[in-house]
Amino acid sequence: MTPVPFTLFSPFRLLFVAALTLVAATLTRADAAGYEPGKTYRDAKGYVEFQPGSLPIIITAPHGGEKGPSSIPDRTEGVLVSDANTQDLARQIAAEFSRRTGRQVHLVLNLLHRRKLDPNREIKEAAQGNPDAEAAWRNYHAAIDRAKASALAAYGFAFLVDVHGHGHAIPRLELGYALDNAALNVTDAALDAADVGPHTTINDLAARTKEPFSKLLRGPGSLGDLFQQHGFRAVPSPQEPQPGNNLFFAGGYTVRRHAAWPDSTGVDGVQIECNRDARATPKSRAQLAAAIADVLTTFLAQRYAYTLPAPSARPAVARSE
Repeated sequence: MTPVPFTLFSPFRLLFVAALTLVAATLTRADAAGYEPGKTYRDAKGYVEFQPGSLPIIITAPHGGEKGPSSIPDRTEGVLVSDANTQDLARQIAAEFSRRTGRQVHLVLNLLHRRKLDPNREIKEAAQGNPDAEAAWRNYHAAIDRAKASALAAYGFAFLVDVHGHGHAIPRLELGYALDNAALNVTDAALDAADVGPHTTINDLAARTKEPFSKLLRGPGSLGDLFQQHGFRAVPSPQEPQPGNNLFFAGGYTVRRHAAWPDSTGVDGVQIECNRDARATPKSRAQLAAAIADVLTTFLAQRYAYTLPAPSARPAVARSE
């Protein structure tokens, strides 16, 4: 499929669902016609890929890119190693939802190697002053903003999954909600009493339920619990509620910017750090992608009262040549 060039509007940070919905509703007719679910769009340099969707799910992968253009100097500060196979994993997750529903999730990929750009950081550290890298950073986050606006306009909510990879000693999924070890290494009673929910990447879910936040985060029916039920160790979960003193990724810039209060009303999300074995081979990635689709299907149904459509409900979708 031949990528179609695109130019994204400037990144924006909206405080309310109504504002995001207004953006989606007031796109020009030509602009709306140029972004069709099922097509692949890339920016002018080919550094950012955007596949618009028609489901309230956004899949992002900031660290799986492989392009290393000489026109962008290597970054000299920060983490420079890529998250191997996470771009392919993100594509497989998207393909799994398409196979099951006949519709597309929103998919946003950074195609540059992390040596050149890290869009999971603020722009200064991410691009380190290079104009092309800065433009790619803006296009990457503007694509996520566009996906959020589209999902909010159609469904009133969006759920973002930021796909990463880790090499920590414990082979498990690390679920990042913008809570670090210290915040998680407490009792459920302490977690609930601290009013933590509004400051996490599932703040909207926490605001509209009467359940204790600790249950949403790591109790029965939580994302971690559902992954455990599908054979994938996960923290936090009922089985492994705390990371303890072990290395743990709490969730970085992407989920904090796009799914954490105050700039994300209507948008929840999670950073999934996938252990090396779970993404090492095509077979393991396919298994993990299927599990993620299963887990999100159940989680959205139980927590957001949203049922994914069956393939028979598939709308006509235009494809790239």
